[in-house]
Amino acid sequence: MKTLLALGTALCLAAASAPARADTLSDLQARARSERLADDPAWSDLLQYEPYPVTGQLRSLADDKGFFNAPDGARNPAAELEATLARLFEPARPEAPDDHPQCRFPARLHWLKTRLAIAPAQLPGQPCPRLEAWAKEINPAGVTLVFPSAYVNSPASMFGHTLLRIDAVGQTDQTRLLAYTINYAAKADATDGFSFALKGLTGLYPGMLSSSPYYAKVREYSDMESRDVWEYRLNLSADETRQLLRHAWEIGATRFDYWFFDENCSYMILRLLDVARPGLRVAKQFYWTAIPVDTVKGVVASRPGLVTDVTFRPSAGTELAHRATRLAPEQMAAAIAVADGHTAPEALGDSAAAIEQLEFADRLVSFRGHAGKLEQDDALARLKTIQTRRSTLPAIDTGAVPVPPRPESGHASGRFGLAAGHLAGDSALFLELRPAYHDLLDPETGYARGAQIRFGDLAASQREGQGWRLERFLPVDIVSVAPRRAWTQPLSWKVRFGWERVLGAGHAASPMVAGGPGAAWELNVGQGRLIGYVFLENQILSSGQLEKNWAIGTGPLAGLLMDAGSHSRLQLEAGRQWYIDKRLDRSVMRANFRTRLGPHDNLVAGYEWTQIEQPSASGDERRISLGWQHYF
Repeated sequence: MKTLLALGTALCLAAASAPARADTLSDLQARARSERLADDPAWSDLLQYEPYPVTGQLRSLADDKGFFNAPDGARNPAAELEATLARLFEPARPEAPDDHPQCRFPARLHWLKTRLAIAPAQLPGQPCPRLEAWAKEINPAGVTLVFPSAYVNSPASMFGHTLLRIDAVGQTDQTRLLAYTINYAAKADATDGFSFALKGLTGLYPGMLSSSPYYAKVREYSDMESRDVWEYRLNLSADETRQLLRHAWEIGATRFDYWFFDENCSYMILRLLDVARPGLRVAKQFYWTAIPVDTVKGVVASRPGLVTDVTFRPSAGTELAHRATRLAPEQMAAAIAVADGHTAPEALGDSAAAIEQLEFADRLVSFRGHAGKLEQDDALARLKTIQTRRSTLPAIDTGAVPVPPRPESGHASGRFGLAAGHLAGDSALFLELRPAYHDLLDPETGYARGAQIRFGDLAASQREGQGWRLERFLPVDIVSVAPRRAWTQPLSWKVRFGWERVLGAGHAASPMVAGGPGAAWELNVGQGRLIGYVFLENQILSSGQLEKNWAIGTGPLAGLLMDAGSHSRLQLEAGRQWYIDKRLDRSVMRANFRTRLGPHDNLVAGYEWTQIEQPSASGDERRISLGWQHYF
């Protein structure tokens, strides 16, 4: 009987409060309209609204109907705001509390309660067990922007990456690995650069937000992929950090089409920061593209004091390279023999040099194990033997790994060039445009050494008395020149595809795909360094000038990269290709020189000799140019 009375009382109270709640909702919606909250940039950030590049009309970047409460919420901020307010007032759901709109959209709830001064009595709070447990586990106090450097051997990481570390209350340098991260990435299924680039350029991958412990990401980036990691601590408050987490919760279950150049990992991270601190608007700096290293520059430069501290975390490969410089060649050979299991650790002795050799061998075995070049059981057995011996010897100081220039100190990723010279005996002008991102002649400060990653590379020429003609358009052009060392022998490789003028200045640019494996070596020469490399360059070419309209060729390409002082670089290349129908041979020699005029400008000079042998037209031609390049 008491239960029935209580139930009846509750129903009566609910019925009595329903009109009051309806009045409250309509009043709040009216206030939102009068204050034009739907036009507030902070509301646009919460709904991921962006104007179309051409029409300027707003639309949300979210590609999931579940992210919106109004039928036209993806394009109508005002309708979405009113619908969101209405849904936040829905009755409690004791049987499924986490499905309540207050739990699904906590960042919007917090913003609307703050802007409209909604009291708890007006809008009773809905318990959200999963959200509350997640936030309690993270225990947020601040945010650090994390930038793992570019990794050319992973299609998803060629430009580098950005993610956020949510620093916990009471966190120290010793416990920061236990913090959680917020990471946005493409849910990719491709393992090769060609497929990943094609799908990434056309938005065929879904972008997904995820959270994982920082130590797991460090292991992935630093140990397994050997990528240096930079940490930029931000001065976001605990309240701003909690709002960032609320918004991350909202978009975590939402599909976004992942676009390689703009709607990518870095752009989404910037939008999270904009939600955390309304008015920051750092994402607005990147209207067309959001290259990770450029977004780091944007965060550093956007607001004085936004970045309070920068920490460098060297990768396993960087630490090994540093330790290798401390060993003489014969000491290195002995340490490698221990790592290979060919020599007992005790054979090295107990000197300070022997201790360094043991530590190098220990890290080399771990490096090979993480890279999958050594079976786990073999790696563990060798590590146990080395570490058992090392534990009997005293500690020594092996020196800190030198901190390289910070990523934001490098050149901008876009580049425009203008040159004049001669082509096939005629005076000529040359234009080039590269939206992204870096090539072998560019200054290396802030970029991975020996890595060329060019997307959308466009070049044209105009010979005297003729119009402009396409020289090349390469959606993808990637070269990895990875020097071999005594302790590691990485594979160099290259791939490019698009349209290129392969058959000489008298022919149009032809569709082609080219690439192949290679090897590289590095030497210190005076104050600079020299890299020598060789590739087996293969090519599939289509042209109406060929007997069968297509040809497949292969042949060697050798080159040298030489630093000529701190601001200049010289590249020399020579190659020859033979094609399967034996009716076409192609030889090429080229020299390119670049010297830096300032942070944004280069002076460049080039010479190229090409010889084409085919029944219809054989001969050679030369190209000479002197010009200027500007980074933007």
